[in-house]
This record gives sequence, structure tokens and C-alpha cells, in this order.
Amino acid sequence: MSAAITLHQRPTGAVADEIVRLATLLTDPWFTPNVPADTRRDLRFHDAFCLVEDDRMRAFLVFTGRDGRIEISLMGTDPACRGRGYGSLLMERFLQHARDLGYEQAVAMTVPPEVKPTYAATVAFYKRHGFVEARRYTELWEAGALELVCDLT
Repeated sequence: MSAAITLHQRPTGAVADEIVRLATLLTDPWFTPNVPADTRRDLRFHDAFCLVEDDRMRAFLVFTGRDGRIEISLMGTDPACRGRGYGSLLMERFLQHARDLGYEQAVAMTVPPEVKPTYAATVAFYKRHGFVEARRYTELWEAGALELVCDLT
């Protein structure tokens, strides 16, 4: 695989455009219609790992620090590139980066699978990378949220 992963702090310009482009491709099967615009604003305060192959961004992982933990804000892979392991490569790089920065926990919020069955694959992905279900929120998002936590120690 000739893919390269790079860290972008507060991505702007073409990098931000590519993250938003991928988020737009993932709207409907995964994301709600507000996600691309929200992501463009969030990138002013978040960092991102981006996986590029053949001069095209194929996947991204956006994150920030909050309350002493590092939190994944959004993650996505170009639908044409699913199943190639890009998400796992990004996750491994992100978790190592979090450890290097001294974080003890990584957090991800996602849609509960019972609300949208597509997200069963998302939860399974996170669990394969060491995340466990920590809390359910009924008052967040349109139909609730699931918090997943990974111990980095």
C-alpha cells in the first residue's frame, strides 16, 4: 500500500476542502445533512490525520482534546475505498499520537446501533481497537449517542 498518513493541525484550504468532500460523500448513509458544514467550522479548532493515496485523500480522523481526554470528532473513509484497512491505519496512528501526548483515555461518540443499524459496524470497529461502551446519552443528537472509551495506559 502506498498510502501516507499526515497530521494536520487546524486544517484549512485544500485539506479542509477534502475532509468536507468526504464528509459530504458519507452524508445519508452515515452522517446527517448538517455534518459537512459543522465539520468545516470545527476544523478551525480541531486537528486531523488524513490518509492520502495516489494524491487523493481517502480517509480522515478529526480530533480534539476536551476535559483531559482526547476525543474523536469525526472519522470517515471514501465509500469507494472501504474495506482496505484505511480506518484501522488511521486509528492506530491516532491512538499512538494520543499516548505520545500523554492522554490516558480516548473517547468516541457515535450513534447507537439500535437507533440506526448501520452503526453496528462502527461500534464493532471501535471495539476492535480497544474501545468499550461507557455511557449512553438520550439527550444528545437527534436520537441519542453512545460514548466509547479506550484506555491508553
